[in-house]
Amino acid sequence: MNELERRIKFKTYINGFDENIDGGIPQGHIVLVAGETGTMKSSIAYYILFMNAKHEGVNGLYISLEQSRRSLLRQMEKMGLRGETKGYVEILDMGELRRKAEGPNWFDTFRFAINEIKRRMNYELLVIDSIGALEIISNFTRPREDMFRLFEWLRSLDITTLIISEMPVGHFTCYGPHDADFLADGIIHLRMTEERESDVLRKIRCVKMREADHATGYFLLLKKGDQFTVTRAIIDF
Repeated sequence: MNELERRIKFKTYINGFDENIDGGIPQGHIVLVAGETGTMKSSIAYYILFMNAKHEGVNGLYISLEQSRRSLLRQMEKMGLRGETKGYVEILDMGELRRKAEGPNWFDTFRFAINEIKRRMNYELLVIDSIGALEIISNFTRPREDMFRLFEWLRSLDITTLIISEMPVGHFTCYGPHDADFLADGIIHLRMTEERESDVLRKIRCVKMREADHATGYFLLLKKGDQFTVTRAIIDF
């Protein structure tokens, strides 16, 4: 068995989706979870952390740069994501730190906090919510170079990272700012489409996933209880 065959893959636990992305997200990948407002980007990212903690004993860290920890937990509990887990999911609310230390030195503080928690809880999955907020707060002066250094630093942590990326409505050519979509190992795109004038459907697509033989089309994204499920989209746009 070669190195690629031995590589761990983290399942998304979205029923019907993992088998269409070659089993899951390869260990060490940096993946953008991109989409417009209301497409459940944060929910999907947290769901992946929670389900891996629940079923696989994987520790995960969710970095929130905009939504408070209390608000995020209420939101996820209403989705049914609560109860005992084999692993641990920690939410780090950077809001207070953001108010105190926003500026050119903020990113150093951000990295220090993530490194310290890594040493303490040895998490394997990381969510950053969101890349747009991180760019603004950190006051990137050389955006493309700073983005490259961000990705290089994340790779040095030897973890698997999901980065939430907000896309403008109707803009489907760029999934992240300043070449982030080119630097990322994978892109999961969430979108909403209007059908029959009154119906709005959520859809999910794996745009790219390095080292994976994945489907490229859209799937309908459905939520049933505390589970996400996909079915083949009847109409692709």
